[in-house]
Order: sequence, then structure tokens, then C-alpha cells
Amino acid sequence: MDLLHDPMHRQASARGSTSLLKDSSSYISRLETRLMLVEGRLSELLNWRNAIASAATGRLPDTPTTSPKEKTMLEPQGAIDAHKEGVQGTAATSVVRMSSKGIIQEPAVLDMKLPENPKGKEEKRAAACIKVIEVKAEPVIFDDVSTKVAYDILNVIGKYGQHLHSSSESGESEGWLGKGTFVQRVRSQVEKNEPIRMILPAFPWKSINKVDKVTGILPDLGELLSLARLNQLCEDVRKVYHMGGEVTIATDGLVFDDIIGIPDEDTWAYSAALMTMAAENGFNNIKLLRVMDLLGLMTGQTMTSEIYMSLTAASRTMLLNQYGRTEEEVREMMQTDNDTLLTYRGFIRFLETDLKYSPMAKQAPSGTQFRKCVKKVATNMMIRAESFTKLIQAKCPEYVRLSIHPSSGTVKLSVPLIVQEDGEFPKTPWHSSVALALDGSYRTVHAKDVRDTHTLIYHNDQPLFYREKSELWDWEDNIAVFKPQYPNALLVYPRANLDRNSLLEAEHIAKLQQLAKIRKGPMEVVGFGNSADVFARGPA
Repeated sequence: MDLLHDPMHRQASARGSTSLLKDSSSYISRLETRLMLVEGRLSELLNWRNAIASAATGRLPDTPTTSPKEKTMLEPQGAIDAHKEGVQGTAATSVVRMSSKGIIQEPAVLDMKLPENPKGKEEKRAAACIKVIEVKAEPVIFDDVSTKVAYDILNVIGKYGQHLHSSSESGESEGWLGKGTFVQRVRSQVEKNEPIRMILPAFPWKSINKVDKVTGILPDLGELLSLARLNQLCEDVRKVYHMGGEVTIATDGLVFDDIIGIPDEDTWAYSAALMTMAAENGFNNIKLLRVMDLLGLMTGQTMTSEIYMSLTAASRTMLLNQYGRTEEEVREMMQTDNDTLLTYRGFIRFLETDLKYSPMAKQAPSGTQFRKCVKKVATNMMIRAESFTKLIQAKCPEYVRLSIHPSSGTVKLSVPLIVQEDGEFPKTPWHSSVALALDGSYRTVHAKDVRDTHTLIYHNDQPLFYREKSELWDWEDNIAVFKPQYPNALLVYPRANLDRNSLLEAEHIAKLQQLAKIRKGPMEVVGFGNSADVFARGPA
């Protein structure tokens, strides 16, 4: 709200200094109410209140991101001198005001004096909210460019989020509640001319349930789409900030694998293949940190499987000794924090299927006993998860926190890694398989649910994804490769065993044309001698 045109301000000014002091407290209260309605976000309100507090005290809040230049911008010398002198006996010619555009130095309408000894600290603070400074003919806006850029960046990042409150009854987005939490962190990185750093605890290993849920121990199309989306997030940040973004994956497989029963060797193989996938696809904005990296156990050497295996036990011990949460602490957190409770319930849901064929399930005398064991494992996972979160907070305090768990979004951004047609928050790729529909849409599913309706597609002898069965592309075995690409494109090209510039038959061209008509995303055919014929007259 622009206070230059606020009728309450003009009325207060006309009543003179005594009335002004009397009304200042209520005026600020009404102002805050109006700001909440106008901005509609807690983050906006906090920034306005910080600005008002700065005007009241004659200085900026003590934060490490405040530069001397900004301090000068926000503290015109006349205002500082007047504040130090108690603002008495000074002819008012302009006043400092806050607006949605920044901090405005407004020409005053009347001369005014503030009492020499205002009664009470609150009256002093309220009186100081209006300062007398040097006369200016026109309002001057002290623009905070870094903060504006920070908000632009967070608006981009926020578009990748999906939260439990995100849609109202009218279907309109209510925004990201926690955006204000990260303004100063992002602003600090902007001022240092650094990429915007984000951190995501995720990508632990493939589920232990290879019967119902996943098809192997290595990353597949689910991870590929997820990495592509995170990399694109960083590129979208670059559109509003030249340094772009950087997502650090804090892989947490080591934190949990001994509880679940996954070998450390499988955890290593998964994370190593994940980074190979990122490198081969040019996802240069993606970094990876393991637990031993965060704990400082790596001293400059390049990570190998031998080094990783030698540090796993020490890393778990050090994590729990230095950052460990007790079971009592975690249970209290679940009682007082809904996001923590949601994560715990999520652990229970996936553990019931993950551990279905485990020794624990076989040894449980009944379904009731099995569920009790699952809840115990979920509690232990929560203790580990909160310990790992504490470690990340200690080692990466300036990062924007991302999460793969649904949440309210108050302290982190919940990011769906694979966008689904139905808009539902997806299963994580390490707890599911990807099913590709004929129209190009993706679903995260349990493998057992699509084996009869979809074909398992391999790449380099590794299972990659499930593809809906259809004569429109089931002819490809010895002729073509149908390669899905982020976000929903399809690339069709010849198999390696074909002669260069081999020709597509007329029936294949007709099927490709029909497929292109069904698909919701783009389709490209390359490498055949008559590739251009597929769309010569447009899709049939």
C-alpha cells in the first residue's frame, strides 16, 4: 500500500503532534491489518513489519546480509540526526514512508514537532515512525533491488511446488506460505553474485521390494525425469537472475539402508549411477552430497566405492552422536508439527509395501504384529530423518530447503519430481515405476499394477519404464526407438542395427501420424531416410 495516498495519514498529520502520538499505535495496527489483506501472504507482512521497525529505531535490523550501501539508503543522514536529537524543534518538510515500491521520502504538508520527552517506550517508538528530514521537492524512492530480485527468484522456485493448502475452493492457488522464510537467504546470494543454492534430501536407493514396486536397483526413467525437472528449475531461475540456480541432492540412502535391509553396495551403486545419468544428460545444475561429505569426513579425495564403504559405519555413528534426535523429541515433534506427522505417516505407508517380502514380514506371526513392526521401523526412520535434517540445517543454513514429502510449505518447498496428469502428488521414483501413456502423460505406479497393460522397456539391458500397449508403437522392436524426453516430448529414431537412412514403411508412417495426433506433447522423428514424410502433410 502506498502511504502517500492514505487518507488516515493525512488526517493524522493535520491533527498535530499530540494527536499523532496518541493515534500512532492504533494507526500502525490498522496499517498492519491492511497490509495483510493487500499482500495476502505472511512473508509480505513480515517484510513490512521489519521495514516499520527499521524506521522506528533509526537503523536496519542486525543481519549479516545488510551492506553499508543499503544502510545508507535506508538511513538518510537527516533522519539519523533528527532521531539522535529527539526530533524536537525541527521544521518538518518531509517524512519517511513505506510503500510497496520501497522506502519513500515524502514532502510533508505541515511543520510539526515531537514532544521532548514522549511518555513510555511504546509512545517513543510510535512517534519515531514519522521522522523529520531534509526537504525535498519530490518523493524519492530508495529502491532495494536485491530484495526485488530475491522475490522474483522465489516466485520462480515456488511455481515448482505443490502443497496441501495450495488450492482454494475456487481452484486458485494460495501461494507458498514459507516464501518469506527464504527471502534473506536468497537476497544474500544475489548480493554475492552467486547461484541460488537449493538442497533436497532425496534419492536414497531403489525400494527393497523388487516384486511389486520397482524393476531393479539402478535409476530409471523416473530418476531421469526428476533430475531433468530439477535442472530446469535452475534454468528457469536464470531467466530472472543471471547466475541461475543450483540444486544439491543430499542423498540419504546411508541414513536409512541398514534399518530397511538394503546393502550399502546397492546404495553406492544407485548414487553413482544417478550422477552418471546427470552428467550424461548435461544436467550441470545438479550436485550431490553424501552423509560423509556433510560431516566433513572427505578430505579432498575423489569418492570411490572403496572409500564410501569404509566410511558408512563411521558416518552413521557420527550423525547420531552429533545430531541425533531422541525418540521423545521426535514424538513431540509429531504431536506439535503437522508436517512431521505427515512424513511419519508417509513412512508407514511405503514401509508396509517395501517390507512385504522382507524377513521381518515372514517372521511376524500376524498382520497386526507386522504393522506394529512397521510402525517401529517408521519411528526409527523419523529419528534418523530428523537427525539428518538437523545436520543439513547446520551445514547448509543459507540454502533454500526443498522436499519430496507433501507438506504445508511453511518451512520448505514440497516439489513433485514427476508431474502427473491427474495433478496428484506423485510417488517418488525410488518407490515406484514410471508408466508412459499413449498420450504422453506419466504416472508413478507400482510395477505390479501395470504389468498386464504395459510393456517393460529396456535400455542398455536395464529396465527403464513401462509403456502402454498399443499397435501404434509396438511395431518398433527391430526398427525404431521411442524415447520419452522431459517434460513430455517423444523422440523416434532408428535402432543401431539399421542401415543409415533406412526408410519407414507406409504403415509405420501412418501409425506415427496417428500417434502424433493422440499425444499431448511434441513428437519428433529423425534419422530415417524419409523422416520428413511423417509430418509432410501434418499429423493424419
